[in-house]
Parts: sequence; C-alpha cells; structure tokens
Amino acid sequence: MPERSSEVPPELYPELAAAGGLRGALAREAVRHGHRAAPLGPVEGYDPAVAACCARGEARFAVYATSTDEREFRIEISTDTGWLWGAFGSTGDLAVVDAILHAWREGASIEQLRRGWTLLAASPLEAAPPGRVVPTAWRLTLERSPVIRLGDAELAEALYAQPALRVFFPFPSHGQFSLLSSTDDPFFEEVPRAVPNGDGLWDVVLHWSRWSPHIPSRVIGSRLGARESAALIAANIPAGSGPAVEGGWPHPPPLETPVIGDIDG
Repeated sequence: MPERSSEVPPELYPELAAAGGLRGALAREAVRHGHRAAPLGPVEGYDPAVAACCARGEARFAVYATSTDEREFRIEISTDTGWLWGAFGSTGDLAVVDAILHAWREGASIEQLRRGWTLLAASPLEAAPPGRVVPTAWRLTLERSPVIRLGDAELAEALYAQPALRVFFPFPSHGQFSLLSSTDDPFFEEVPRAVPNGDGLWDVVLHWSRWSPHIPSRVIGSRLGARESAALIAANIPAGSGPAVEGGWPHPPPLETPVIGDIDG
C-alpha cells in the first residue's frame, strides 16, 4: 500500500519535516494564527508522523498526510454520535486544516463547517480533488477504511498489484469485485470481474451489461487464487479501455436491435 507510508517527503511537506511530524506542524500552525493548540493524538494503524486526531466528546477530527505523490491533507470528521460519515475534505494548505480544526473545537456543527468550507463533502470520494477519485478509492480500499465499501482484502491487494488495473474504479459489491470505467452512476463495466467460487477462490467473468448487449456473460477463468485472478483480469482488458472517467459514464448505451413484431406499423 504505497500511500500508507510513515515517511514524510520533505519536498511535499516541508513544515512536517521541520516540526517532526503532523502533530508538531499543526501545533505550530495553531500558534501562528493565535489559536490554542489542540491536544492531538495518534490514529490507530498510522504512524504519528503522518496522521493525527482530536476528540470532542464522541466526535473525532482526524487529519492524514499519507499521500507520497501529491501534497494532500485529508480531513475526516465524525459526528457527535460517533457516526463516521460526517464530513470529509482534502486540501494542500495546512492553514486551512488549522482553521477548520479550530472552528470544530469551538463547537461548530458538521453543517456549519460544510457551509464555511466548500471543500468539505459528505463522502471521501466527493471530497477527492479532481483527478484523484480513483486513487482515493484505491487508498481507502487498501487501508480497509470503514468509510467505503470493502471487498476481499487479498483480492484487492492482488488487483492493485497489477499496474494496468489501478486506473479503474474499484467497486466491490455482494462479494464480487468489479473494476469500473466510471466513478459514479451510470457506471460502465468493460473489464472482467472477480466472482467468489468458495474456499477463497474466484471465477473471472466477462459480465454482460446493457452497455454491451452483444457480449454475453461468460466465465474466462474458474477457481483461481487472488493473484491468478488479478493477472487474468489484467490480461483481458479490452483494447482502448480506461482510465476511468470521473462521474457517470458520458456515452449513452447503444440502441438494442428491435425484435420483429415489436415495431409499430
């Protein structure tokens, strides 16, 4: 999982490198703006250098600087009931993180925060910067984040290990694992999917869809391990497919050929 690093790339996060990590950098930022520094703790499963959180009753404000290919501070705010789906945001400006954290510590509600900072959204994928929806979905999947639908961990890692598959949107559902060419409804699936076949094994299925009515569903590999399934899927990417577009699939499905007798007149 390349983005879950404990390293702080100084070229991306010079203030973190200078302060010895994210908590130190946020404390300095608070002092710089005249805010009382929030008591920040670690985030379970993350190195303290790149993740920090603050509690307010049952609510939690967490910040992550785990991206190693682009400067990004990710914000996750849970509600007062502890419900994880509160507000999510992404920014490259640590001062913005400090301002939102200060307002939250002063008692601002999720609704007030979202009105004050439009970068905050109701889901982490809505909050992802343009061009970052697919890598954000992969990161959350690999980190086993509770704020996104999760598929089989071994299969997810095997799929991500195939560079050709990383450009597609991971979409596990009902035990199956699809790789989509769009990140929102209407979804478009042109890459074979993995379907469970018991005992931790998978079938690789080219799935029929209304977008390709001339292609019937068919199994192209049966009872394979995670790595073998991922390799077979990667080997059967249709020519010209991907990367996934952000949003719904922009092209309408082809008109199905009418059956004789269905034509009026």
